[in-house]
Amino acid sequence: MASKKDVNKAQLLLSTDTLSGYGLDLIFDTARELNFDGIDLAMWKNFDAWHTEYVLDLSKKYDMPVKVVQISDKANIKEMNQAVDLGKELGAEVVSINAPSIMNITSFRFLKSNLPSYKAHNKTVKFSIINPEDKNILWVIPKYYFSSIVEIIKKYRMYLALDIAHVEEEILDYQFMKKISNFIPFLSVVYLSDVGKWGQKHLPLWDGVFKIPTLLKKFKQNEFYGFFSLKLNISKKDLADIDKVKVILKKCRMYYKENYEQLKLG
Repeated sequence: MASKKDVNKAQLLLSTDTLSGYGLDLIFDTARELNFDGIDLAMWKNFDAWHTEYVLDLSKKYDMPVKVVQISDKANIKEMNQAVDLGKELGAEVVSINAPSIMNITSFRFLKSNLPSYKAHNKTVKFSIINPEDKNILWVIPKYYFSSIVEIIKKYRMYLALDIAHVEEEILDYQFMKKISNFIPFLSVVYLSDVGKWGQKHLPLWDGVFKIPTLLKKFKQNEFYGFFSLKLNISKKDLADIDKVKVILKKCRMYYKENYEQLKLG
């Protein structure tokens, strides 16, 4: 299947965990209808995502490539092997891994011990860690492993799948954006969403306090050619109405088009 990837163009993917509870057929169909560039496949959200032939058939049927395979924060050898095999069959370029909770020592040890071997044997795959929420328990004990984006890159030598909703607004505005050129070579995926005034995560792109247009402009100025993945937390009430969901996704798609794809620099 021909890839839609342009080496000199970032692409906007639809993360399947945005449509939690939907079947993959409907998700692929919706992504095609709204002109997304591809799929970010959250394996643990859909049991049918584990069936390689089925996902491959959907990808061909809707001409919608799977560019990222995303695994849960409870990583183990079975899930990781399936993600790698699925990625190879689908031509996915990235395996993104949700950071385990601090209580999940087993998954952390598995990743720490085995990621170097996975990287060595799958050199075309960008194994990436998704930064978790920047929150602490009792302000002392971290809530998740891999909590520092710098540590993910430097200590563990992994690509970063940056979820901007998990970064404090001040850090995003005054630290990350100023040093964005240093991060670009190590970014595989940027998870796009907004954050509300009271800390609500993964809102539609226009619906919060983040300076999304400024951030997108910075990425374009610094020639980011990885993937943007739209990852929203849509309420169950709204998910029950597919037409309303499509309106939300379409507005996000147009917002991205206006603030990134059609943005003229200089």
